[in-house]
Amino acid sequence: MSFFRKQDVKFLMFLNKRLHNKNVQRFFIAYTELGGVVFYSILIFYLLLINRSIGIELLVNIFISQFIVHSIKFIISRPRPYVTYEDVIIRKASKDINSFPSAHTASSLMAALTFTSMFPGFGFILIPAAFLVGISRIYLGYHYPSDVLGSMAITLITFHIIVLIRF
Repeated sequence: MSFFRKQDVKFLMFLNKRLHNKNVQRFFIAYTELGGVVFYSILIFYLLLINRSIGIELLVNIFISQFIVHSIKFIISRPRPYVTYEDVIIRKASKDINSFPSAHTASSLMAALTFTSMFPGFGFILIPAAFLVGISRIYLGYHYPSDVLGSMAITLITFHIIVLIRF
């Protein structure tokens, strides 16, 4: 196992096992949904009703981001940590067996970047909130740290390309 891979697994196990606590787990089980499809479907629907242009921009940005992330997931086909390591603590198995990159992290970061581009004063709250979704994915055993970091890099690049194309 390479040095990088060892550190990836070591940090995963630190968050998932050594810091494991029922109250923290409950928090992260709820919090991780801020990166989920149900949350963004409701948010986008609501935004389309109250401010169509913001709703459309978020819809397009998240759609592009998710298309790219899920395409990469399909190509890479990296198994989730709990598939590879039996001692990873999880609540329930995911329907999606591929780990890299994290779609929850991508959607939350894309939303944070989109809103921050429109409302710059909220970036200091939204960016860390998106980062915490990524931490929740590691803590809950669904992703390696490299899945989350890779997802963030892909999302940042995607967002900047979208901005360049639009302007």
